[in-house]
Amino acid sequence: MPGLCFFEDTSPEKHRHVCLKLIRLDIIEKSTLQAKGGYKSKLLSGISSGLVALFCFPVTSITSHAAGLHALSDFDSSSLQIVVFGGVIVAAFIVCLGIFNRFSSKKLIEENNNQIDYLQKIDNYELLLTHSGQCAVIWKTPVALPEIIGHMVALDKAGINSQDILRFGQWLDENELRVLDDALTHLRQDAQTFTLYLKTKQKTLVEATGLIAGTAAVLRFQDLSDRQEQLAQIKKEAAFTKTMLAMRNVLLEALDEPVWLINKDNRIIYSNRAFRKASGYDPEKAQDVSLFNETTRQKLLESKPLFKGPAYAIVEGDRRLLEVTQVTSEDGVATFAHDISAMEEMSEEMKRMARGHSETLDQISTAVAIFGPDQKLKFANQAFATLWPLDTVFLESEPSHTLLLDRLREEGIIAEKPDWRGWKEELFSAYRSGEPSQQIWNLPDGRTLRVLASPHPQGGVTWLFENLTEKIDLERRYNSLIEMQGETLDHLSEGVALFGPDGRVRLTNPALAKLWSLPTELTVEGTHISKLQAECAQKTTSNAWDTFGAFITGFSENRDAISGRMDLTNGVILDYALVPLPNAQTMMTFVNVTDTVNITRALQEKNDALRSADALRSEFVRHVSYELRTPLTNIIGFSDILQSGLFGTLNSRQQEYLKHIASESGALLDIVNDILDLAKLDAGIMELDIKDVDIAASMAFATERTKERLGTRPVKIEEKIENGLTTIPADQARLRQIFVNVLSNAANFAPDNSVITFSAKKDGNDIVFSVHDDGAGIPEEILDTVFKRFSSHAHHGSRAGAGLGLSIVKSFVELHGGSVTIETGNAKGTTVFCRFPAERPSPVTLLQSEETE
Repeated sequence: MPGLCFFEDTSPEKHRHVCLKLIRLDIIEKSTLQAKGGYKSKLLSGISSGLVALFCFPVTSITSHAAGLHALSDFDSSSLQIVVFGGVIVAAFIVCLGIFNRFSSKKLIEENNNQIDYLQKIDNYELLLTHSGQCAVIWKTPVALPEIIGHMVALDKAGINSQDILRFGQWLDENELRVLDDALTHLRQDAQTFTLYLKTKQKTLVEATGLIAGTAAVLRFQDLSDRQEQLAQIKKEAAFTKTMLAMRNVLLEALDEPVWLINKDNRIIYSNRAFRKASGYDPEKAQDVSLFNETTRQKLLESKPLFKGPAYAIVEGDRRLLEVTQVTSEDGVATFAHDISAMEEMSEEMKRMARGHSETLDQISTAVAIFGPDQKLKFANQAFATLWPLDTVFLESEPSHTLLLDRLREEGIIAEKPDWRGWKEELFSAYRSGEPSQQIWNLPDGRTLRVLASPHPQGGVTWLFENLTEKIDLERRYNSLIEMQGETLDHLSEGVALFGPDGRVRLTNPALAKLWSLPTELTVEGTHISKLQAECAQKTTSNAWDTFGAFITGFSENRDAISGRMDLTNGVILDYALVPLPNAQTMMTFVNVTDTVNITRALQEKNDALRSADALRSEFVRHVSYELRTPLTNIIGFSDILQSGLFGTLNSRQQEYLKHIASESGALLDIVNDILDLAKLDAGIMELDIKDVDIAASMAFATERTKERLGTRPVKIEEKIENGLTTIPADQARLRQIFVNVLSNAANFAPDNSVITFSAKKDGNDIVFSVHDDGAGIPEEILDTVFKRFSSHAHHGSRAGAGLGLSIVKSFVELHGGSVTIETGNAKGTTVFCRFPAERPSPVTLLQSEETE
């Protein structure tokens, strides 16, 4: 029989425990046996076997002992009878039990089903405890052994089997162990439940709960390593949040800025004191209160989820500008407003001041740059942009100070430093220092700058770049000038003395002491004028020093410079001058003019003699000219008669001779006429007959006259007249005389086989006639004398003339209100320009024109 078993262990408790387990196994097996149709017989057989084992325990024990004794000694017959009797009783009991089971099988089936359900629930709970990291220890009675159900991960980490959970000392700290033991004792003895949170030796958290279930005491362990840490953190955060909310409410109430919260129903759920004061809101009353009008409110709500910016509001009846920060969510709206009206007014005032400062800084010549705390350029005036020729876009981009210096170095505007990094660090130390500093920069282009750094209390530095180039140059030049003036004064031949307003010497030079033979003690600084006056007055033949003393020490406000000449007793002649200077100072100079006076007298006498000789020469030439004019006229007249053939035919040689006679006589007559014209000009009696003169005819006349003088020389004359140029207001006879003289002068210097260009053109309000020849040009030393009378030079020409041609030309052109210029150069030829006014000039004489010049 499967349910029958025999125990060698005679312990009643152990025997009972094993039997209960067998019964439990038989009961659990019922579902299987019921499905096979032998449930009742099997159940009966199992229970019978268990009961036999249970109740026959003493018999079997005795039988076992009897068998042992039988081996040692003879078996007693009375014992055998007892055994047989017992067997009969057992058999009878079994028969009775079978009859009983037949009548109560139905009730047993129901009870067994309930037990099976109960056991399945126990198994499920045990499985649940195991998977949830829980472990339960159950004491069904105060004296019963504990039953351990479930499994705890914390014990696995400690290397302890769950069945050894009651060995608390292996996995709990001493303090935790003591607390648990105390609680467990009170649970089992006094039925006092508890909940403890224990830390294991592995620093994990375990919840220990003591419960009473009927007569049983239950100790449940729950591993809270994860959940408890989260819960503890949540509790900690909740407490912190509660504290923070309380502090924030206190802070918000203390703020002077309105703060309020509106729920999704558009009702105010919180407002601080400032909001209630600004809007008149009363939390006890249901009010729809807002600082903003409907338009502003709608604008704020549309800026989801965040609005941050200025908005106007009515605060305590006044219109104010607020800086509003509003957060909108599904749960409502939170708004914070800060009154920036005063700040806005201050900002506008600051902007006006900044604009004024900027405009002022743009007017000064010193370059100014302002860098912020971040070392970026915030402002640069116009002088800065001029000093550093960088792109305007680059300067407006707020470059960093480092980038600005690197750009200046790259473009070669500032010099490369041997230790560039160290130099910049030293320069940028101004941002960390509160004291002003300065440096001297020498730029590659020769400029010198003084760089001043002025730190701001709020951060940043103002840099001033003062261009010292001109100042240093002026200082250098001033020092050089002072030194040069000192050297100049010391080497002047004129005696110089400078007196202060107190009449004492400030400065003298050696020439003064030499001219007046003064001792050294009278020329040193601080000597009074009275001492010099006493020393020098006895060396002159006049009382000029009395005037000097009064002039230097006088109090007259209107002091005019005085000058004069004095004779010394030693024969020296001195020119003196006293010049008032600023600050009531006076400069006195003496010049030795002894030699100059003597030479001037000699030159004056010589000049008078020359003037007399020139006057005699002019008078002689004028008289001679008048005397020559009549014979020349006769010679020309007789030459013409002979050439006409009235007294017979002339051969070719005679004709040639007569042509030369006529030509040379005509040239001589022109010279005589020029001399007479000059005489008229000198006398101021020359008058012009101004009328419209045909330009082409006058130029043609002059060309033909010049060609007659050229004779057989291979030189051509080319005329060029600008289109539309026909007449000119002038004296026809004098104009032709000008043209003839200019062309004759050009023909005299023109080389053979060359072309003389004779041109006329309009130039603004003037008409310009020009004559160009390809000669060697006029030397520079002769050019200044070509317009002088009787100045004749045979320079690469055929012959030297009388020296009156260009003089006559200049005089007649200027008499017409025009001018004459010459352009010449080596291998460039010579061009004479005669410029006449295109409009009719007023009649003037040469004397008037010379006075005007």
